[in-house]
Order: sequence, then C-alpha cells, then structure tokens
Amino acid sequence: MTETPEPGEIDLDNITLTGSLRTVGDHVRTVAGPATGDLSRRRADALLSPYLEPGCFPEAVRRLTTRHLLVLVGEEETGRRLGGLALLSRMSLAESTITVLSPAARAGELLCGIDYEPGRAYLLHDWITPSTDRTELVNLARKLAELGSYLVVTRGGELSQAVEVEQRWAVPDRGELFDLCLSSFDRRAGLGGDEVSGARDLALTLATPAEVVRLATRLTRGDEPAGDEVAAWFDTKPPVRDVLAVAALAFTHRLTGTVYERQLARLEKLCEEQGHRPASGPLIGVEGGLTGFRAAHQRGRVLGELVTRYGFWLWQPLRAWVLSLPGQGAAVQVRAAEGVALLARHSPKEVRQEFLEVWGQGSAAERVAAANVLSYMCADDTLAPGALGVALHWAADPADIRATTAALALGGGLSVRYPADSDRQLRRLESAGGPAAAVARQSLAQSFTAVPHG
Repeated sequence: MTETPEPGEIDLDNITLTGSLRTVGDHVRTVAGPATGDLSRRRADALLSPYLEPGCFPEAVRRLTTRHLLVLVGEEETGRRLGGLALLSRMSLAESTITVLSPAARAGELLCGIDYEPGRAYLLHDWITPSTDRTELVNLARKLAELGSYLVVTRGGELSQAVEVEQRWAVPDRGELFDLCLSSFDRRAGLGGDEVSGARDLALTLATPAEVVRLATRLTRGDEPAGDEVAAWFDTKPPVRDVLAVAALAFTHRLTGTVYERQLARLEKLCEEQGHRPASGPLIGVEGGLTGFRAAHQRGRVLGELVTRYGFWLWQPLRAWVLSLPGQGAAVQVRAAEGVALLARHSPKEVRQEFLEVWGQGSAAERVAAANVLSYMCADDTLAPGALGVALHWAADPADIRATTAALALGGGLSVRYPADSDRQLRRLESAGGPAAAVARQSLAQSFTAVPHG
C-alpha cells in the first residue's frame, strides 16, 4: 500500500529529494547525450559497425528510394533504428548528416511544422504518437519527394492501411550476426573454439539482435563471462531463499551489506521464508563493503529469468516489496528505481501499470522514485522514447498529481535525451498554475534541465 498522495508541490529544497534526482540525472549525463538533433555520417557509420542487413532490406531500399518516406513497423530491439540509419545511408543525399527528430512529433507537425531542407536525411525512431492516417502519411511522402529528402520512421504495433509507406521489419539471422560481430571486433583468433561455439549456440536462443550484440561484446572484451551463467544457475532449480536473495539484489544492487540484509529480510518475511543465510554464491559478491552481482550484466539477466520462470507466487510479494522501497531511504529508492528501469526491458507494460502509475501519484518519495525510473530508462536507447511518452501523458493535465512527477522527470534524464521537448513541457506546466507549476518552476530554476553535449 502507498501513502495518501500529497497534494501540492514537491519540495525540491529538500536535500534528500534533490540529491536523489541529481544522482540519477548525473548518471544519465555520463552515459548518454541528446537523442535528437544532427547525427554526423561518421557517428552513423560507427553505429552501423557491425550491421547485418535482414532479408527485407533490399525491398526497403527500393521503397524508400521511390517514396522518400518509409515507416518500419516491428517489435522493440529488432534493429529498427540501425535499419533506418542503414537505409538512409543508401540514399543519394546533398549532405550526409542525418537529422534525428523527436519521437513525440505528431503527424501534423511532421507534415507542416518541420522545415525540411532539400536533399537531406531524417530519422524518427520509436514514434510514440503514431498516425495511421493514410492521407497524412502519403502527403508527407509527396512533400519529401518534391524536396528530394528522405525520412525513415520506426514504430511498434501492427501495419496500418498506409501500405504505400509502411513495411514490416524483420530481424537478421542471429548466428550470422554473432559471426559478423566477432569478425568486426577482430577477436575471433584470440578465443578458444569451444568458447566461441558455446557462445554462438547461446546467440541462437536470444530474443533480439541487441542481445546478440551484447553477448558478442562481452565475449570479445574478455572481462566478463560470455556464457549464460545466470540461466545456468536458475537451471539448477535453486531453493526459494536463494532466489529471493538474487531477486532482492536486483533492486538493491551495490548497497552496503547491512542495508541489503535488512531489505532481504523484509522480502523474506513477505514470502514467509525466514532464516536466510549471508549472501553468497556464484552470482552475489561483496566488493568495497557493497553487496552486488559479480558481473554488471547479471543484474538484467536475473530480472529476465525471474520474469520468464516465475509466476504469481513470487511476483505478488516481490511487487509489494519493491513498491515499499521508496520509503526505505534515498539510497534504497535510487537502487530500486534503477532496478525497475532494468525490468522495463523485459516487462514494459507491467512496469508502467504496476510501478510507475502507482508511484507517479503516490507520496513525495514515491513520485521521486517514479521520476528516477523514467530518468534511468533514458540511459537506454530502446526505453527512452517510452519514458518520454509516459511523462508527456502525465503532463497533459496540469491538475493531475502525476504532472508533478512528470515535471521532475522532464527536468532529469528526459532533459538529457530530449532537451527541446522537456523545456517546452516544463514551461507549459510552469505557466499553467497549480502544484505542477511549482515543481516545473523549481526544476527549471535549479538547473535540472541538462545542457546538451557538444
């Protein structure tokens, strides 16, 4: 259960609250820059190394060449963004720079609100306000053709009736992609045959191309295990107490042993599993007095396995426990927010319904936690557009208490990835009056809005 929502503003003069927001915002700034703006050809080429064209690629080239607008429709992490970049790189352009547009742009804005330049390339990734109006999209394609410019849009969902400008996107062969990654990273010769073979077999089972690339990257670095040691551990059918230990760690990674043990005991009580022993085992370690996973990637893998392998009996108490973490202090709240953001890779709808919507209209600490989840999601290229979509939905009604949460998020990680959208929404909330206006004003005044990287 959450506390009764606090009407009115969130006090950003509170050192604990502002410290939490700054910690998360600073983290996003160190790992990511603006998702919109101009992308140089050099940067695009770097992103496309390595890139394996899926079977649908030649047809996509033909259709983009003819229509000048192509909407790639497919699931998340199926390579749509890189596919869009690869397609645009094949076009005959006056200038090789690609302009990345905001995913929040509406069809009317795309048609009438953007000053397209002749012979230029444009990309809109993960369109969060998609239009399936055939007339609007065909008119946009006609406008781009007159200018000799090209736009690739990516979105989820199903194909619409705008058949002239839409195409279902497909994933490349996972084994071939794995081979290409190793070849591009120039590390195959230094790896054992059994190690490469085992990793390739694992690559064939992974859900998305992005996971294949991450696996190959870990293998070539040589500093983290390439095999799926997390799945192997779960395959041993560990006892409930050990499962709870790694589940708790997924939301409290790298806290002091004392704090971790206290939070684990609270979870065990909810699950009626008392008498835990000190954390140990192949996944959990202690370094510098902090308890955490032995390898950074294991945290996300554990969450994925928990989603895949366990049902209501685990997730019902685990969900209640996670929802309580914002009330356990700022350090715990920040780690919990990061864990929930990682969980969004595997269960985006559940994260929004079960965590963000609850925290977003809860106590001050819970609203800060929700804002921090959205900020952490901004560190992930796949999750960032969805985080923006949630914030814009909450900000739509300034009288809604969730608008105060949106104002925090728009002044945090979202301002790093989408500076123009965030600034515009914060100023709109500031001028609208009410609690959201006060938070938006404080966010702007205390410089939570990041200065875009050069």
